[in-house]
Amino acid sequence: MHIGTKMKIALIVGAVFLLLGNGFIMYKNYQTEWRAYQEEYLKLVIQKTSDPVAKQVLEERSPRIEQIVTTGFGRERVDRCMTCHAGIDDVRFEDAPLPYRSHPRIPGDHPYRTFGCTTCHDGNGRGLATADAHGEDKYWMEPLLRGDYIESGCAKCHGYNLVETPKLRQGAELFFTKACYGCHKVEGMSDGKLGVELTRVGAKWPLSYLEESIVDPKANNFESMMPKMEVSPDEVKALTIFLKSLTGESLIKGPVERYYALKEWKAAKPAEVEVSVESGKQVFANKHCNACHTINGVGAKIAPDLSVYGLQRTKEWMIQHHINPRSLVGGSVMPDFKYSKTELEALATYLESLKLLYSERSEAK
Repeated sequence: MHIGTKMKIALIVGAVFLLLGNGFIMYKNYQTEWRAYQEEYLKLVIQKTSDPVAKQVLEERSPRIEQIVTTGFGRERVDRCMTCHAGIDDVRFEDAPLPYRSHPRIPGDHPYRTFGCTTCHDGNGRGLATADAHGEDKYWMEPLLRGDYIESGCAKCHGYNLVETPKLRQGAELFFTKACYGCHKVEGMSDGKLGVELTRVGAKWPLSYLEESIVDPKANNFESMMPKMEVSPDEVKALTIFLKSLTGESLIKGPVERYYALKEWKAAKPAEVEVSVESGKQVFANKHCNACHTINGVGAKIAPDLSVYGLQRTKEWMIQHHINPRSLVGGSVMPDFKYSKTELEALATYLESLKLLYSERSEAK
């Protein structure tokens, strides 16, 4: 076969493959998930429309990408969610199947086309396929929030005392009742220095990472010094929602407000208690001291064993140590917990009594 003929055949074959490839690409671009959703939505909305003029406009409309850009909620966001969720603000679609169903009513003024979707729900607003838009890629740090976890998105505008966000409120309370503040810094809330700062932890990690780190601190960092805390599944969920809310974005407190909020929190004194062994034992439990200290075999072994502490230290030394651990033990990593005057005395009274337990055990032997 002549070389010129071979070249012509090769060019023809190449052109055919090129046309087929372009045709396949055009077909894939036309047969998209979002286009199918919009076509079905238009059929449904035409059925629900009685106005002949409005119906004609809808019949002439072609599927299109819907996009809004929000700029007033911490950072600029591009949202194309309404491309598929086209009935989001149409009350006629309250009982429609997803993704056509309208969004449940939210108390207050929350226009969807101003707030967007990812401001509250996270996800990838630029995505046009379900997996992409919902942020299901394992490297996407803000996958779609569902169920109770949506509450974490409310904190940037409403803080932690909203009645409609009980889990978020519970998580914020647990941060203090579980004494997390002693080790972790959250700008405007706490100034712990031993653990990692949590001010933007919700923007850095997905829910799964946060939950694993609460249940087992070594799950994602085998060198972690954080002890395993005694938390129920319900408390784990609440703490996860709280941590996810910590994105560093706040529309209710700027840097100055956060500075004074922390100053006010540090100045506030815990409630006074009765000075007794039993009361001190309760303070020990409330501050979760056994997360690091052992007493008679109960507790962790991260910090010194306190089983015979009453034989080792005076009550006055204990009080001063609890006020400022590094003033008496250089290099101590014990957090500076907040105590009232009587809490300090009660805790020292309890720890001083531990020598009695030791004496009783010795006599028993």
